[in-house]
Amino acid sequence: MVEYEDLIGKTFEYGGRGPDKYDCYGLLREMYRRIGKEVPDYTSPSVGPEIIAMVLDKKQEWEEVEKKDGCAMLIRLRGNAHVGFTLPYGMFIHVWERSGGVTVERIRDWEARIVAYYDYL
Repeated sequence: MVEYEDLIGKTFEYGGRGPDKYDCYGLLREMYRRIGKEVPDYTSPSVGPEIIAMVLDKKQEWEEVEKKDGCAMLIRLRGNAHVGFTLPYGMFIHVWERSGGVTVERIRDWEARIVAYYDYL
């Protein structure tokens, strides 16, 4: 199981790549790093179409998968796109400007907003 407890409460910041501040993609990269996968960095998009294009432009590297532990979630968030990382027991870790920092939440509470699950090859 991937360790993440040290990330809880870290501050949200657009373009944040750690170790103290993260945006949603920076946190996703960190979670993949912790499971041994190096995900390429991109500028931090702040609007949904840019995030979706980022994933789709690199489709050869990202594969749509069934929900499983240790994969990315693409989430619709107030007209924008957002990403999180799935954890065991139906939970996921993410950060956004209204979350109060890096947080862990139940996937089922976000199901209506989930677009798809992806894994980095």
